[in-house]
Amino acid sequence: MGLGLMRTVTAVVGAALLLSACASGARSDFGLSEREAASPLGFPHVRFSVEDEAAAQRIEQQLGDGVPKGPDGHFDLIALSGGGANGAFAAGLINGWTASGKRPDFEVVTGVSTGALAAPFVFLGPRWDARLKEAYVGGQATGLLKSRGLNAMVGSGVFSGAPLRQLVESHVDEVMLAEVAAEHAKGRLLLVATTDLDAQRGVIWNMGAIAERGGPEALELFREVLVASASIPGAFPPVMIRSQGQGAVFEEMHVDGGVMNPFVALPQIMWNWDDVAGVFEGARLHVVVNGKDAPRFAVTRDAGIPVLTRSLDAVLGGQLRATIAANRAFASRNGLEFHVAAIPEDFDGANSLDFNQAAMQAVYDLGEALGRTGEAWK
Repeated sequence: MGLGLMRTVTAVVGAALLLSACASGARSDFGLSEREAASPLGFPHVRFSVEDEAAAQRIEQQLGDGVPKGPDGHFDLIALSGGGANGAFAAGLINGWTASGKRPDFEVVTGVSTGALAAPFVFLGPRWDARLKEAYVGGQATGLLKSRGLNAMVGSGVFSGAPLRQLVESHVDEVMLAEVAAEHAKGRLLLVATTDLDAQRGVIWNMGAIAERGGPEALELFREVLVASASIPGAFPPVMIRSQGQGAVFEEMHVDGGVMNPFVALPQIMWNWDDVAGVFEGARLHVVVNGKDAPRFAVTRDAGIPVLTRSLDAVLGGQLRATIAANRAFASRNGLEFHVAAIPEDFDGANSLDFNQAAMQAVYDLGEALGRTGEAWK
């Protein structure tokens, strides 16, 4: 979820809320004990909370047991942030990085929001670069913000969720699922974050474990998680994921992973860990921010919506910078390389809500140029 995207969406949603305060959707009732033990129907052990220390320890063990490194001999993790239309920046950067001949072999790929949509392509490597580019600048994204009109007064999304779902379904197919499963079997990790609104927790999904199951149900859940991760609350409808816990079957409500985590390089519980140099020896962490990562001055009009949106912008910006600082501190303590790429402050064309093909192409071209030269990384 990008900062500019949230500013505009908040203004739109705020107006809609004035009209729809009494409208609500009925849901099945379930308790905390059922939710704590829940897993998606037919898919146990495919996700964990970012605050789950036991799950973080399992990841550490898996990495320590030897995730196979590619020809470059390094352990590389890349984390792709939210940012709406600015996801074209990551698409361009990856394509430019490939063209430079210096792109690492990523052992772990993580994605949040628009970064989640890009993550499977990045995970599958350079052979999928052309399809990654097509997904962002091929023109299909221009119709994502389809207003629901007066229907926005009923339900929980100002925009229709259908175009986003169609975009995902057109690019995520059985071939992609099979290739993700094959790479997962080698020990590589593809992780996508959503936000569980009922539990108020960030959830990390092991997409390779889902793909490994195979079949129509796996493809459906794989797509559902991607749609959920990119579903900005209030703008797009949440995604309901059918789960089961302690014999009860119910629907969990999942939305944009960026609500809780602007990106996921390492689970939060690991930020304060020490003495993991053996596990991460020679590791390089790369974070792609699909937006700008510095505070931006602007005179705020003294009115309700401008004050609300500017305040939310400050909260999300602070969260982004704090997450970068926490991961950087972890890397510094444990001898890891840490690199961040973001849209330069002097670039005027970045608008996370502008899904116009020409605008996204300009952001893509910026990322590609910086990826070719290596100037993207700080």
